[in-house]
Amino acid sequence: MLKPDLILTCCDDPAHSLLPAIAPTVPVPIPSDLPPEKVYFKENLRYVAKVLGQETRTEEALNQYQQRIEKIKQRLGNQLQQMEIAVLFCDSNVAWTIGNKRHLIINSIFNDLGLNYRSFSGKEYAKLSLETIDDYNTDILFIVDVAERTSSFYYQHPLFSSLKAFKNHQAYVVSQETWYTLGILGANKILDDLEKYLVSPS
Repeated sequence: MLKPDLILTCCDDPAHSLLPAIAPTVPVPIPSDLPPEKVYFKENLRYVAKVLGQETRTEEALNQYQQRIEKIKQRLGNQLQQMEIAVLFCDSNVAWTIGNKRHLIINSIFNDLGLNYRSFSGKEYAKLSLETIDDYNTDILFIVDVAERTSSFYYQHPLFSSLKAFKNHQAYVVSQETWYTLGILGANKILDDLEKYLVSPS
């Protein structure tokens, strides 16, 4: 049987009333608990850091993240000001995209960078049929490959290859392990990809 020193929980399940009998239990706020101007992954990290007494290290990590944001923004300049980005998660027979919820980490990063991105209103992640992919005919497209296919599959696919981003070689197939992620470590991994694909070599 597990014997943790501390349990962090973010669910409101009745069964969680049993957890304090196992170890001290601390509820972690969920996105709806925060005011809309707050960035969830940052505030979540700060909250847990306060519980663990690691505030200084956390602020250092967040400052390093912000420094990366400013550096990437500076290198991007105005080159993407008039361009729109979309993110599609693609599995074997279905695709879905990010919603317009501010707490989603991809949205938070795009907002920090001042990027224009297309999102689906009212949901966290919205399923799309492959036939409606054309609705995301944006200047730049990130394909989060859930089906573990190669880039050539998408570039040769009749629906994907007809999109503007593919025609202009601004469609990028990226790993779900990076883009299906959470927290400050995940945010930095996504920044790695954005820097790799969007920032011109200096």
